Amino acid sequence: MKIEFLILADSAQVVGGKLFMLGGAWNLHRSGNYPSQFQFSIALSVLVPWDEAGVRHPFTLTIADDAGVPVIPQIQGQFEVGKSDQIPNETTQRALVSVNIAMAVPHPGRYIVSATAGASNVATTFDAIFIGQKVDLASDPASEKGN
Repeated sequence: MKIEFLILADSAQVVGGKLFMLGGAWNLHRSGNYPSQFQFSIALSVLVPWDEAGVRHPFTLTIADDAGVPVIPQIQGQFEVGKSDQIPNETTQRALVSVNIAMAVPHPGRYIVSATAGASNVATTFDAIFIGQKVDLASDPASEKGN
């Protein structure tokens, strides 16, 4: 089994063996305040060999900051592709998974989203950046010019 892709999206769902995604493949989260409440989806594709069909396979998803500290608890799930006489031997099937996430991004910086299924591991990153005008609340009042 091999993870084919891991994509971050604004929204994703799997219906009828097809992945439906909005706003996919982004890598920047912009906010004027941190911590920042944030909702997004993770889309995952796993290629499953024919001899592993009909079996539930576990997967895990983790989101950590650039120091490796998890920012949410690890997500665990299972997927399965069907076994059928209509599918020829040696046919690889694609298992699609979508997971919706609601989290607080604690601070600006790089975040690593990683997935594991069987012996396969993949990771992608996103950067949380500050937008807007920063206000320095610790500025020296003597340096301010007034009327």
